[in-house]
Amino acid sequence: MSEGKLTKWVKVGYPHLKEGAGLAPWVLPERGLSRTADEVGDPGLLEISRPLGLADGVEKFLEVAPDPIDLTPQVWQDAVNKWPPLSQVGAVITAFLETSGAISEQCQALKSKIEPMVICRNLIILLFAPFIDKGRALLEEIAGVLGGQADAPAELIRSYARAVSQSDIEMLERVNQCAVKYSEWQQWASALQEQALGCRSTPKLVAVTPSPSADLIGVLATLVKEGNNGPSGDNK
Repeated sequence: MSEGKLTKWVKVGYPHLKEGAGLAPWVLPERGLSRTADEVGDPGLLEISRPLGLADGVEKFLEVAPDPIDLTPQVWQDAVNKWPPLSQVGAVITAFLETSGAISEQCQALKSKIEPMVICRNLIILLFAPFIDKGRALLEEIAGVLGGQADAPAELIRSYARAVSQSDIEMLERVNQCAVKYSEWQQWASALQEQALGCRSTPKLVAVTPSPSADLIGVLATLVKEGNNGPSGDNK
């Protein structure tokens, strides 16, 4: 597959974003991100962006954007540091890694009461919405349900995880009602699911369908980590 311009921007810019966020080397590994970006390619990346209205802006940017290789590290660093949500990246990723395993396991116990894909979709929205302008209104509504603050998204993830672990179906349904109001986020989550589970390099936790439901949480958690290894290299 030939490397598209958007894919190249993602691969070249990502290490600078990761450095700016202060993430450990084993978290969101560059080689995993590059491999996934290559598989998804420009069409897949734009398809994911389209439900949230980002694709048009990205395409217009690519028409005039220089080759990312030509930008100096200082230019990248300055641009990354000007991104308002940068300070939230580490905390959100940490909260997701702390809770994703328990949520995935509890989903199976709750499947007679609430569709696991609902839990999965809402967790994914909580993971990504803090970094997109269009996510602010949705986060504020969800924060009202969970008793948190939209500007503390890591704590919203932990609060949602507690609702799952406590089998608080009423709370989970109320969060889902917030998400359902924003159809573009449902479409985005479906597009992300399709791309993530379609990559040959991502782990396939289910071989045949029904809906992958909570297994997608495991797929994303593995993508966020360096395989199944922590910073020491020991299997966990």
